[in-house]
Amino acid sequence: MRSGVGDFVRAGVCLLLAVVLLGAAWPLWQTAQQARQDDVDFSKVAVVENGHRTGQLKVCGALHRKPYCLQRERVTVRDAAYSLKRSSTKYTLELTRADHRRTMELAYSDHRSHDERDSVYGRARAGEPVTLFWWRDSVRMIQAGKDSGDDRSVVHTSHYPGRLFTAPAALASVLWGLGLGPLWAAMWLLLRGRRNPQTMAWQWLAPVLALAAAGGVGAMAALIEPRPGAVVLSFAVAAVALPVPALLGLRRWTRTRLPRMCDVEPVQPVEVHPVDGGVSGAGPWKLGIKGPLYVGPEVIGTTPDPAAKVALKPLPGPLRVITVRPPYRSDPRAVRRYSIQPYLDEEARARRAEQERWYTRGPQSRPTHPLVAVCEVLDGPGRGSQVLIGAPEQDMPEVLGAIAAHARQWR
Repeated sequence: MRSGVGDFVRAGVCLLLAVVLLGAAWPLWQTAQQARQDDVDFSKVAVVENGHRTGQLKVCGALHRKPYCLQRERVTVRDAAYSLKRSSTKYTLELTRADHRRTMELAYSDHRSHDERDSVYGRARAGEPVTLFWWRDSVRMIQAGKDSGDDRSVVHTSHYPGRLFTAPAALASVLWGLGLGPLWAAMWLLLRGRRNPQTMAWQWLAPVLALAAAGGVGAMAALIEPRPGAVVLSFAVAAVALPVPALLGLRRWTRTRLPRMCDVEPVQPVEVHPVDGGVSGAGPWKLGIKGPLYVGPEVIGTTPDPAAKVALKPLPGPLRVITVRPPYRSDPRAVRRYSIQPYLDEEARARRAEQERWYTRGPQSRPTHPLVAVCEVLDGPGRGSQVLIGAPEQDMPEVLGAIAAHARQWR
C-alpha cells in the first residue's frame, strides 16, 4: 500500500514554494546591502565627474539641495577627553550646538595619538573651529580647522542608523527562513519519505520550524544591529541551535503522545449507529464506502438506509486487529481523513446549517484525530490479506468492539 507518488507531489510543491520564496529574498538582500553601502560609503553625496568620484562631498548649500547632501553644523567645544584602547584611542567631545542652548557628547575612535596636534582632538583642544557633517540624522564626519584650504583634519565616524537597510534585510531574512524550510522538506520527502510514512514526521517538520524561527531571529538582528554580518551570523546561529530542541520535542511527542492515543480498549456497541469511517483492502474488501460505517452489538458493515433498518451489509469476513496507529501518508484517503467529524444524519445536518445561518459564531463541533486499525482477514474471501479501517478517535473503541463481535458471530 505504500506508494511514493504522494511524496513526490508534496516534494514538488515544497520545491516550488522554496524557489519562489528564495527568489524573492535574493533581490531584497541585494537591495539592503546596496542601501548600507550607499550610507556608509557616501556614494550618494560624492561629487562625480566623468563617471569618477573626485573625493569631494556634496555639502548642502547653493549648489546642492536636500536630501542627497551633507548638512554642515558649526559647534563649540566645551570639553575634550580620551581613553586608551588596544587598537585605537577613544575620544569624547562635549559640544555646544549652534543655538547655544543644546549640548551633545560625541564619542569616536581614531588611530592617531592624542599627542598629535594635527589630529581632530588636538585641534579641538587648541580651540580651532569644529564642524559636524550630518547625513541621515547621523554625524558621519567631524572636521577641525578652517573650512577652506588644506589646513584641517577630518575623521569619519562609524555610527550608522541603518534605516534604509533594516526593512529589506528583515524581510529578506524572513523569506530566507521560510524558503529554506520547504527546500529541506522537499529533499527529505524525496530521499526518506517512503521509509518514514508517518503523517507528521518530525525528521522534516523540526528543521522547517527551526529555519522559520531563524528567519525571525535574523529579522530582529536587522532591527537591532543593522549590519549584513550581524544578520547572517544571527540567522546561522539560530539555524544551528534551534533544530536540536525542536527535534527532541517533536520526537518525544511522536514517541509518547501517539502511542497513548493508539492505546484503545474495545467497547461493545449498545445499538446500531453510524460512524464516519472507512474500509480499505484488496479484492472484495475494496468497498469504496461513500457513506458512514455502521457498528452494532454483533455487526459491522454498510447500508444505504440512513436508519440502518434494512439492507445492512456486513463485512465479508472476520477480522483480527493487529494494531491501531495514526494514519500514514501512504494510506488511502478513506481511512486517513485529517479532520473527521462525528457523523450527522440529514436532519442533524439541516439543523446545523440553520444554526450556522443565524448564529455564525455558535459552537462548532471539534474535529478529532483519525486512527487506523490494521486488521488481518481470518477466513472467507481474501484470507490472510490486510484490511485498514479508519475512524475518529472517539469512535474507534466501538469499532474495535464491533470487529471482535463480528468475528465471534462468524465462527
